Amino acid sequence: MMNIKYCKCCASFIESERLEILPNTSFCAPCAQKIQPVKPNKGYLSFDHKTGGVLQVLSAEDYDKNKKYFIPNGNGRSCVKNFSRAVCA
Repeated sequence: MMNIKYCKCCASFIESERLEILPNTSFCAPCAQKIQPVKPNKGYLSFDHKTGGVLQVLSAEDYDKNKKYFIPNGNGRSCVKNFSRAVCA
């Protein structure tokens, strides 16, 4: 027998796939997203060598903490040079 639950917020059926993963959930996926939004992951290209870059994927929180190292500050210098200048000066 299949377990059927109703959302506490909108009273619609909670998806069976969601109940398989989260059996104790009380909200359908759209209502859960409204209640506690999930921040998408972010990333940046890291060029360790001149022949190719690597995509570094970070959580939104880690990206926000470290973005000063990834984004040039508009003075025409690279992020690495900006970082080196600040640390080595």
